[in-house]
Amino acid sequence: MERNTVLLRETEAFMRGELDNVTVSQNSIVLDLVQGSYVPFGCYTSAPISMPVFDALRVSWNAASPRGTAVEAQARVLVDGNWTPWVGFGKWSPYLHRESPAYQERGPVQRWPAHLQLDSKYATQAQLRIYLYSKDEKATPAVTLLGVSTHVVDVIPARGRPVNARLHLMPYAAARRTPALRPWMDLANCLASLTNRWGADLLPEEFAQVLRDWRAPDDCDPRNLGFAAAAAAQWGFPAWVAYGDLALLRAEARAGCGAVVGLQSSPEQIAAGAPERRFAAVRGFASIDGSPKVLLCDPWASGNDFDCETDMPLDDFMVAWDNLALLMRQRKNNTSPLGRTRCSVWLRPVGTDAPGVYHMYINGEEHLLADDFCARGGVLAYSLPDAQPHATTAHRQFTYVEPAQGGILLERGDTPRKYTVYAIDSAGGMLVGDVTV
Repeated sequence: MERNTVLLRETEAFMRGELDNVTVSQNSIVLDLVQGSYVPFGCYTSAPISMPVFDALRVSWNAASPRGTAVEAQARVLVDGNWTPWVGFGKWSPYLHRESPAYQERGPVQRWPAHLQLDSKYATQAQLRIYLYSKDEKATPAVTLLGVSTHVVDVIPARGRPVNARLHLMPYAAARRTPALRPWMDLANCLASLTNRWGADLLPEEFAQVLRDWRAPDDCDPRNLGFAAAAAAQWGFPAWVAYGDLALLRAEARAGCGAVVGLQSSPEQIAAGAPERRFAAVRGFASIDGSPKVLLCDPWASGNDFDCETDMPLDDFMVAWDNLALLMRQRKNNTSPLGRTRCSVWLRPVGTDAPGVYHMYINGEEHLLADDFCARGGVLAYSLPDAQPHATTAHRQFTYVEPAQGGILLERGDTPRKYTVYAIDSAGGMLVGDVTV
């Protein structure tokens, strides 16, 4: 781990902090249980963490947050021997319309939606805390990781030992994903690229629902890296945000791990439709025709998935990269997801009253889709068998539709066709089922 990044996880690390209405159980911070009921809120505060002199800070957290619960990470820093006020990074849960805080300036401290910045001052220590909330006396959040990464000043960035490594990440094009979520799909695609190489077979839309910053697009980017790290953890993959240099990315590739990075797009890329700042997954490093290259899965590089496997001259990459990375580790075999699961459904025709419309059934109970399911952020889609098999489900061709009379309208062809239907709600939960029409 880099000196400027500290991750608190597992019982021994958590027990060094202050526990207020919370306890540490099975390597997680959870609310206290009193007479069989969880208390409504609690707080964990870390011990002060010494860091190399820094001028910016980012916080990461991984937490299971069942319906009716939430967590809120905060931080403060030591400047000129005094602690700054605590600043928060927004309440988080898959079931919330998550909103990062608005920009605020207080003395030398500038709180941006996803990070803390110091103006004309430097800090030497950081302290973290995380609040746990519950409206359900039978449910508690469970925090499995709390991390901090700082931007170190007056340090020459390290380039690290060169490495030739190619990781087999899954490429996904932003253009092939649901149009309604496209402003933040590149970040979701990158998370899916990293997780699906380990056999997770997740759809980028599942990630997109959990990482979205709902305060955008009014005054901030909907692609919140802190929320993205928490989203990856929902499926059991530990993830955190780190300030880094080329040495960090090379070390990750050498360890067999990819990374998600933010890149400044060129004028040509912007003219072609890419946003000014785009996200890509680093899939390794190579020397091509004698020139060092960074290998990427760039969701904006093409409209076809596998054409998104690109390379970029190392010098150009270092100019475009903002020195931020989302790092991830493979989930352990005995680790279950922290909250996101899929549910299989039966699809049955409504009948003559609604020709071609199919309703979903869960355990025999009819599950109707609201007319505004998609308007409220949900995704409804179907796919048909393709001519060739695909490495992952996300590589299939999807058709995105709106609900019809509480279900989905499926057209009958000249021959029977097998439809696979997907309904992903704004909390990332997915209903999926097959029907032959």
